Amino acid sequence: MFLLGIFIIAAYILISFFVGIRILKSLCKFRSPNIKVYWTVFSFIALSFVLGELTGRFIPSGFSKILSLIGYYYMAALLYMIILFPVASLLHRIFKNTNFDFYGISLLFIAILLIIGTYFGFSPYVKYYDITTEKPLKNGKLKIALVSDVHLGEIIGNSRLKTMIDKINALDADAVIIAGDLIDSNLEPVLQDDMLSQLKYLKSKYGTFFAFGNHDFYTGRSDEIAEILRENGVHVLRDEAALINDEFYIIGEDDKAILKYGGNNKPLNCITDTLNKDKLSILINHVPNDIDESSTNGIDLQVSGHTHRGQLFPCNLVTRSIFDIDYGLKKFDNTNVVVSSGYGTWGPPLRIGSRSEIVMICLTN
Repeated sequence: MFLLGIFIIAAYILISFFVGIRILKSLCKFRSPNIKVYWTVFSFIALSFVLGELTGRFIPSGFSKILSLIGYYYMAALLYMIILFPVASLLHRIFKNTNFDFYGISLLFIAILLIIGTYFGFSPYVKYYDITTEKPLKNGKLKIALVSDVHLGEIIGNSRLKTMIDKINALDADAVIIAGDLIDSNLEPVLQDDMLSQLKYLKSKYGTFFAFGNHDFYTGRSDEIAEILRENGVHVLRDEAALINDEFYIIGEDDKAILKYGGNNKPLNCITDTLNKDKLSILINHVPNDIDESSTNGIDLQVSGHTHRGQLFPCNLVTRSIFDIDYGLKKFDNTNVVVSSGYGTWGPPLRIGSRSEIVMICLTN
């Protein structure tokens, strides 16, 4: 693991160095910058995320956030420079007799991508799914508002959280489900700005239900998170089921990341064995895995997140190849699975090829 870390750091520095040279050459076509100033600024940008992580505890949170943002945007830009610069190099060789700056055009295109990606990352919309079920519903229908991957922390704070709450409340849902990764990884900025207390303003007929995702466990303080959520009216489901209105079950499973922190996962069949199979069952499983297990145990609807739908193209091609379903609605035997692209972002606060969303699921007889 240590050697892998060294390799990744070395590769990052080497790639950044070559990218820096290429950008410098493009700049020199317009105006020759001061070389020392250029490399100082470029190195600061390339290493700003690392600087933010190393100094986060010793500098004001505002400065730490700025460093993180600069670093995240650089990493997103670096991804597209790695993709587009070889194309620019090929075009430069093909059209070598022209003075056209293909690298400069690539940089302009990347800048436009980052602007568009920021818009999609900060402009959530509501995605609707209609599902029919043979299980009885007292009013003939059930409306579930689903949100996942909020990633509260340094980048996503109370302002984005309030927008989410307002949009969910406008849906007039019967129940609200938060399908994991509510916290990014660091609980301190969440506590400092009292973010979790805002969740008490979520409104629905039967309340708000939460199951842990991997990032929630990465905080190392899952019990503390659960306690605060319960204090603010959120039903925390940890490998357990809740019977709602004697009508349907909501089951919450802890993410398997708990195993890294000395915890255990209860097998799904141990949770469902005592349930009335004639009633509708909704499973919260942060990662869209173990769908066969859900189907075997008679789950009617599984809701998941985790994938972010790749968040940045072409990462969606990776998530699509890893998971049986990385986004949307799909039926596996008698189990419907809904996977959300998530409300927040991890790393760069932008989305290219995906959108920040809240999901509205309408179940009808």
